[in-house]
Amino acid sequence: MHKLFKLSSNSTPSSTSSVASSSSEGHSAGSGGKGKSNNGSGNYPTTYSGQRIGVYLVGATYLDTIMHVNHFPIEDTKQRAQMVEHRRGGNAANTAEVVGQDPKAKVWYMSSLPSVSASRMLLKELHANNIKTETCVYHPEQPSPPQAYIISSVETGTRTIISHSTLPDLTLEEFVRKFDMEFVKFTSDLTSNKPPFTWIHFEGRGADAGRMIDYVERVYIKHGWRQKLTISVEFEKGDRPGIQTLLQQADVCFFSKLYAETLGFHRPEDFLDNIGKSCKPSATMFCCWGARGAVALHLESGTRFSAGAGRVEVIMDTVGAGDTFIAGIILALGVRGLDIGRGLKFACGLASQKCTQYGFKSLLANLPPDMI
Repeated sequence: MHKLFKLSSNSTPSSTSSVASSSSEGHSAGSGGKGKSNNGSGNYPTTYSGQRIGVYLVGATYLDTIMHVNHFPIEDTKQRAQMVEHRRGGNAANTAEVVGQDPKAKVWYMSSLPSVSASRMLLKELHANNIKTETCVYHPEQPSPPQAYIISSVETGTRTIISHSTLPDLTLEEFVRKFDMEFVKFTSDLTSNKPPFTWIHFEGRGADAGRMIDYVERVYIKHGWRQKLTISVEFEKGDRPGIQTLLQQADVCFFSKLYAETLGFHRPEDFLDNIGKSCKPSATMFCCWGARGAVALHLESGTRFSAGAGRVEVIMDTVGAGDTFIAGIILALGVRGLDIGRGLKFACGLASQKCTQYGFKSLLANLPPDMI
């Protein structure tokens, strides 16, 4: 069993049902338009002198080509983009970049990558945020990274993605070899009674992720550390083969709106109530719903939480907002020790703040003071 999250400040989980919500004036992120601005320099902590919290993330890495357009193009027409960006993408990589901006977090990122030379641009921003990438696996025979072409509409705040990859997914053997190398560095100190990683996050990419989770659990149980570890899984696409098997393995489940809609649901509350029957009984589940914000459900107590999307003046870039939400939950619950309600509100606000800027650079440093 993993460690329990607080349902509210100064409390442990109980059977009492409650709702935590957040709202503010302005325009919801993810729906386009103008309203109250959240831009401004905040006072998120920039230094930390204590023992840092280990966070380990596993996922795929892409080179994104993002075309920012006023409106989504009509089929078989020609249209000029207002701006074109090339930047590193990948869900877990984006999440890692944001988590790495917190000085209390010590972050590792593992991914299957092309050749070392082709990977330099992909890892540049991660290294700038002190993220450890020694755990990545390189494929010298692959001269270019996976590609994602993204149409980002200013009018609606939507992003449409077409991706292509010939890069092999990370295998269980590669995961074990790299994971063990980092794990041994910390456990060689026989006086240490703390695990190197207290939160391990996986993109839900199929059955191999399940075998990786099984391995991690065996290692942590052997050392008597399982209760000190949170394993989270992102469920983005409902049609991935083998992804359903991961539901019973995750302590924390992150579901996308796309995943819920693929299964025929149109309300996050209904979806979580239904999918919870297939999850680990002690799991905490989160479901983002764009401009409507997000909903969380703590299964053990039956407690539901909701938070509205933050309000922003002008939506600049929604690419990676969902990845930022996941980063917000990891930071709030795993690094800063907030309760679920406050953590959900923080994550929604952080995702909305991300929509006010291109990319993720200095995202935490730019948070408004009232969010911290």
